[in-house]
Amino acid sequence: MRYKTVQEILDQAVVLHDKLAKCSRAAAGAQDKQRLSLVLDYLADHQEQLRKAIESFEDDAPDRVMTTWFDRSPELELPEVKTDDLAEIDDVESLVEQVVEFHDRIIELYGNLRDQAHIREVREVFANLADLERHEKMELIQSTRQLQDL
Repeated sequence: MRYKTVQEILDQAVVLHDKLAKCSRAAAGAQDKQRLSLVLDYLADHQEQLRKAIESFEDDAPDRVMTTWFDRSPELELPEVKTDDLAEIDDVESLVEQVVEFHDRIIELYGNLRDQAHIREVREVFANLADLERHEKMELIQSTRQLQDL
């Protein structure tokens, strides 16, 4: 069993979004195709916004929520994202698929944590974070479709 607090789980999510943002930004600079470079830059901005939103949740949540322990906390086992992998993607659709998978796994994790939580406020935190991820995923899909239509 893995024991983690809400704070530790959210800190790990912040690190993952930050890593994806940095990898996306670096891959954008190495990308030859202008559309892919634009999408990678957009993705980096998008991930930075999510990181800031999670940090805001952390700042606003009461201590009793942030120090709540999970006795069966799942690891954030997400696809490994590397700058080279993102730079090698040669079409927008493949890039979006990879990022959607990343978001879907985080949404699933938040849903599992929400379902495990015994405290209403903790359930609300993870429900709100799952909703935020869903919203941001849909916004990403819409924005990249609009870019492809140009």
